[in-house]
Amino acid sequence: MANLQFDMAGDGLDHGAGADARQYVTFRCAGQLFGIDIMSIREIRTSVQATPLPAQKRDMLGVIDIRGQVVPIHDLALRIGCQGVSATSGTGQVILVMSHGGQDMGLLVDSVSDIVPVTDDNLLGVPEIEGNSARFLSAVARAGDQLIFILDEASVRSHSMASPDAAAMDEWADDLVRDVPEHDEEADVA
Repeated sequence: MANLQFDMAGDGLDHGAGADARQYVTFRCAGQLFGIDIMSIREIRTSVQATPLPAQKRDMLGVIDIRGQVVPIHDLALRIGCQGVSATSGTGQVILVMSHGGQDMGLLVDSVSDIVPVTDDNLLGVPEIEGNSARFLSAVARAGDQLIFILDEASVRSHSMASPDAAAMDEWADDLVRDVPEHDEEADVA
């Protein structure tokens, strides 16, 4: 990884990145490099089997117990709309336990890369692109010759990309309920 600055001293201090640098945990998901503010990450865990919930969304893998707290685990690739890619299809994944607004949420990703300091000068805007996937990004960070998609924790926490099939099924079910004629019990008696 060319020109990335790391905490080589191991003391948690930012050596040479400047006082305005924020640190991001970088990770791979669906072949892309993402980052999330290190202050939002509560812990990083090896992937564990989640207990599934009934009638859950496609990205929801289930829940796990972390020291007496039930934490929902989501497949990040499915949650942010990486079409046809699921982090659950590989091996060696990890769970990033993110805390936002007092709520914990686990994100299943392919692998964790590094902790990267990024200065404000290296934060770029999110490009205008078709679709809803940009709503999950707060910025694009330049780190050497790489671009890192910085996740917006609030959007990841509160939104999920609905799969086209799931949306079609919901619409079909709503239409079905609307088209059912009301039953007239007095007509049955006569």
